[in-house]
Order: sequence, then C-alpha cells, then structure tokens
Amino acid sequence: MYGPVDLTQEVGTMLIIQGIQGSGRSSLLLTLAGRMVPDKASSLTVLGYALPHARNQVQRHVAVAGFAGIDDLDESVRVSDVVRERMAWLTPWYRRVPRITQRGFADLVDPLWGDRPLPRVTAKIWDLDEVDLMLLRIALAMTQKPDLLVVDDVDQVRDSVRRQVVWSCLEAVAAAGTTVIASVSSLGEAAAMSWTIRPQQFHLSTATHDLAAA
Repeated sequence: MYGPVDLTQEVGTMLIIQGIQGSGRSSLLLTLAGRMVPDKASSLTVLGYALPHARNQVQRHVAVAGFAGIDDLDESVRVSDVVRERMAWLTPWYRRVPRITQRGFADLVDPLWGDRPLPRVTAKIWDLDEVDLMLLRIALAMTQKPDLLVVDDVDQVRDSVRRQVVWSCLEAVAAAGTTVIASVSSLGEAAAMSWTIRPQQFHLSTATHDLAAA
C-alpha cells in the first residue's frame, strides 16, 4: 500500500522513487504502468491516459524491468534465447524471428551498455553478473519502444560503484526521450551517484517530494 501521492513528471526526464522496504514502491510503479488498479478515489493520468479506465493503452506504452515475478529470466537458458523469445512476443505471428547473432544482439542493445563489454549470446543467464543481468532486463523492456520505462529495485545491484553503471544507462534512456521512473531503497542514493542532469526525486517513505515540475 502507498499514498497519498501527488506528483507530476515531464516527458523525457528521470524520476527516482526512494522508499524503505514495504513503503509501496513496487505497487506504485506497477500502478503507473497500468499493471495494478489504483484506488477508486484517485485521479491518475499516465501519458495522457486516465487510469484505471485506460489500463490497456497505458500497458502498450509503458515497459517494466527489474520486477520480481514479472520480468525474471530463466537462468538455465542462453542470452540469445531470451532475446529471441522477447522479439517473438513483439512480432506479428506471421513473421519469422531470425536467430539472434552476436552482431544482431549488439545492434539491439549496445547503446545501453556504453563502454561495457557485451555478454556473449551463447552465455547462459546464470553466467551474467548482476549488472549485465539488470541491463539485459532493461534492454528487453526497451524493445517495446515505450514512452515510459519503470524499473524496480535498482539496488538489487548491491555495490554502489556497479550500480552507477545502471543509473548511467537509465539516464541515457531518458536523454534519448523515454521517460524513466526507477525505485531504490536508500534515501541518499541520488546524492551518492554522478549525473549529467540531476534526476527528480520522490521520497515515498516520508511523503515528501523534490520535483522540477509539480
């Protein structure tokens, strides 16, 4: 449970929702993504669509990543398999999805990795470290070409230095025009990271906010 929450976010910006475990971070993100139904008394508009009536439209324009039980990846399969499965889900049934090559994988996800070496498509998911696993989940979400990306529990990448890689990836996504909302437990996370443009912040646990637009 969470609330009351009152915030406005501009298109193409990044918002960090900070809150302790149990504060409702995941529920709030899933509500914004059209995956959970808000309270009947709420007045919530996402990408111009009023919830809950336009949930289907919101789901088509909002992608999710990092959610336990929602976008988890089977650890026993290859990177190429999960990418091809995702592409098949997005491709009309009458079109064949080709085999995922290393070059094709690079074309699909390379901008998100920056200077970090890409995993091999032949690698099993269990061979990926936590940074590459999170980046892959974000990359798979971005294949939907969403207008809004919501990412849960960024601090499942436990080391702050390595977590900076994920934040830089999300900052690049926002800079390219996709609005980003991501959650983290630490209230000092934004101050501890380096940013090209400092993101907006919402402290869910204290019901206070620090937003550029309200």
